[in-house]
Amino acid sequence: MKTCPNCHQKVAADSMFCEHCGFDLSQAPAKPQRRQRHHTSSKPGKRSKWLSRGVWCVLAVAAIAVIVLGFSFYNKQAGKEKQIATITDYITDNQSDDLAQRLVSDNPNLKITGNTVQPLLTYARSHPNYVKTMKTDLQTKGETRDHTFSLVTTGHSLLVFPIYKLRVTTMHPVLTTNVANATLMANSHALTTSKNDHYTFKAGPLFPGHYTFKLSGSRSHAKVSANLIASNDVAKHVDLIAQASRKGHDTTNANDDEATVRDATNGQVTDNTTHDDDDYDDDSDNDYDSYDDLSTNAQIAVDELNDNDYIDSEDDYTYTESEAHPDVTEVKLYDADTGDHYGTYRYDDIHDILSEYNSDSGKFETVDTDD
Repeated sequence: MKTCPNCHQKVAADSMFCEHCGFDLSQAPAKPQRRQRHHTSSKPGKRSKWLSRGVWCVLAVAAIAVIVLGFSFYNKQAGKEKQIATITDYITDNQSDDLAQRLVSDNPNLKITGNTVQPLLTYARSHPNYVKTMKTDLQTKGETRDHTFSLVTTGHSLLVFPIYKLRVTTMHPVLTTNVANATLMANSHALTTSKNDHYTFKAGPLFPGHYTFKLSGSRSHAKVSANLIASNDVAKHVDLIAQASRKGHDTTNANDDEATVRDATNGQVTDNTTHDDDDYDDDSDNDYDSYDDLSTNAQIAVDELNDNDYIDSEDDYTYTESEAHPDVTEVKLYDADTGDHYGTYRYDDIHDILSEYNSDSGKFETVDTDD
């Protein structure tokens, strides 16, 4: 059976004309055959999709590798450890101007320049282990163990990599003097002029390091060396007290031309200069003082002798004091009863070393102490 396309009635399959309306069935359009689907096992769409994903994965891995290698190269060439090493090398190599550019202050009133940082460089030359310890502390903790220097970020290179500088804790020593109208000096810089004979002045901000404080512009003399390097030195007291001699005039520091060999590593110190014993111990023209009349450094030397049983009591002796070299105080001890010369000692304030004059060798030799 088939259907007439004109009247839609059923007609025999072999009819040439429609039995109902007479329509010529030979003119009817052929019924379209259903297209058969051909199934294949390959799926090019999915294959192309997976291929695209693989390419992107490879590119992502390559990008990560480039970033990791880039960071590694940066850390070796200009990263945190490299920047710390550069800063500490500036200190060791005495490159003051370069060092100043890598520092910031905790006090805006301190202008950091090549001259400002000189006290630290002076201290570092005598204490090389300080710089080594500084480097280790900054790399492991970001701050020195004395809390004087800390690592801070001051910007970024290429908007990603941090730029480090050292933040310095400034010093504010408290100076006291009994001399009016004297200029108080810190190294070669004038701080202030004393207004009376019981004058106290808070200095600073000063850069950490080694300082020699003294009076200037007066007939009275006083000089004290001090290391302002740790957090407990920030407000250190410095006494610039001029001491009157028994003849009624202020004591002065006598210089001689003996050479002291200083060991920058705080090891054994020997003075290679020899002396004629009779001439060297002749103090017939000098004044003799009690312990209380001595300067701070001279008292430190006597205290070391007392603490280590070189002498029984500081009251058993009288003393003469002079400055053998900058930062080196010489003290001679005499029996308080007989006036006989007991011994000659030198105290090196920079290295905290006490040495004794050996008359047999004609040299100064380090005194063994508990320190």
